[in-house]
Amino acid sequence: MNRKSEIGFILIELVTTLVLIGVIGAFAGLFLYNGINGFLVSKRNSEIALKTQITMDRISAELRDIKSSPAPTFTSKSISYESKTLPYSRVLQFETVGNVPGIYLSVNNVKNILLDGVDIANSGITPIATNNLDHSADNSKEISAIKVNFRLIEPNLNFEVSIYPRSLITVP
Repeated sequence: MNRKSEIGFILIELVTTLVLIGVIGAFAGLFLYNGINGFLVSKRNSEIALKTQITMDRISAELRDIKSSPAPTFTSKSISYESKTLPYSRVLQFETVGNVPGIYLSVNNVKNILLDGVDIANSGITPIATNNLDHSADNSKEISAIKVNFRLIEPNLNFEVSIYPRSLITVP
């Protein structure tokens, strides 16, 4: 009789141990899932921030050395210009090519994407005009800055950069 009760007791111990191991395994799996998911989100955000920073640096480099003659042509979504230091005519624009909405730089009519996933409707290029920066007699308005703002579709973030051209550009 003693032997039978010992066998039953061992079976209960085994079942209890298996249940405890299952509960501990479930919590460990949840902990690992949250850790890995947090790492992947952090990595994605870091990649987006790096791509955006590179794009903003490139836009700044492009527009800083803009030529005053011929005068650049502005629309709400693009700027056509020539650079003092870089060859060929250039166009910086927000548009959708194929199914890819983004910021595109055309150099000598060859289109290159700078950043994809841009919300075109909430992005733009704006010249900021100021009266008589060069104190000329004609009291003309010159472009003191070029503001470029854009919104990424995913994540839903706004970015803005103001570029101050090195040469005075009379507002067309």
